[in-house]
Amino acid sequence: MALFALMDDNVATKILRIELDSNASSTINTIFSDQKLHFESHHGTVLNFYAGYTPSYGECFKLTNFKEAVILIDAVTRNTAIPVWEPSVIDPTHIKALFVDIASPQNNNLIAIQTFNKKQILDTSKSFVMKLFSSANTFSKADNVGFNLDDKLVAVINGSDIYFKSFFKLRSIFDMSSYFEEATDQEVNDFAKHASFEVSQDFKLDTVADTVIRTKVTLINKSGTLNTQSISKLKQAAQKINFPLQTNIAGGIERIVMPQGKKEIKALLDFLDEDIFTSEISQTVYKSNSKRKYN
Repeated sequence: MALFALMDDNVATKILRIELDSNASSTINTIFSDQKLHFESHHGTVLNFYAGYTPSYGECFKLTNFKEAVILIDAVTRNTAIPVWEPSVIDPTHIKALFVDIASPQNNNLIAIQTFNKKQILDTSKSFVMKLFSSANTFSKADNVGFNLDDKLVAVINGSDIYFKSFFKLRSIFDMSSYFEEATDQEVNDFAKHASFEVSQDFKLDTVADTVIRTKVTLINKSGTLNTQSISKLKQAAQKINFPLQTNIAGGIERIVMPQGKKEIKALLDFLDEDIFTSEISQTVYKSNSKRKYN
């Protein structure tokens, strides 16, 4: 089995083949095949990708017509034509992912993918090994490059479809901006300046904006909640779920007071993103991990 490395944008050749001996090839085959079976058995419920939803146990996302699949399928199809990775020329820190072709009589376009990070690189600079032809008690400094495999897959490609659990991990490998993009610094600051909010003159949302806040800002902007719902209606919704929505009237205009603390800001964004709801049966207030419509 051939093992391939997907390189970052600092390397001109996007895919390189990692040369393996027969023993390593057999081991790679076993590891990736077992991990594929584990992925399929533990993520059997397939959902079309929906930004803002966190898959539950047993679920995974699916994206169709995944354009990035083309170059990976091309690599495994003509594997011997793919240039061999030379660690002395290209540092392993430039590897973004490792992938293999999972042999299947029914499907030649089945690919298993792992993420790759610096922690997987074996640092031999401080290692000493016994040379084969040296004295039995003589050690030499190691000068080889090594790496570990991850213990699970991040995605499986089947033809033009890709199956994955974590969008966050997948975008560390591929450019996923066409599917969903977090708000930029400019966008989060513009969001805070919306006419619905009252903020201090020096307030900068980007200074506390982590992935969660940036994702929420994108989702709220896409929903159009602040442009379509009045402050009065938002207050009614907040009262229904006992959410402490603070507003202030100045110059005859009522606005939502933007909190200063990160925790309170996230709570407000959860409310505006409709991630807080009341159970109709028990009337208990919950925080949801999803607004995926029930079909």
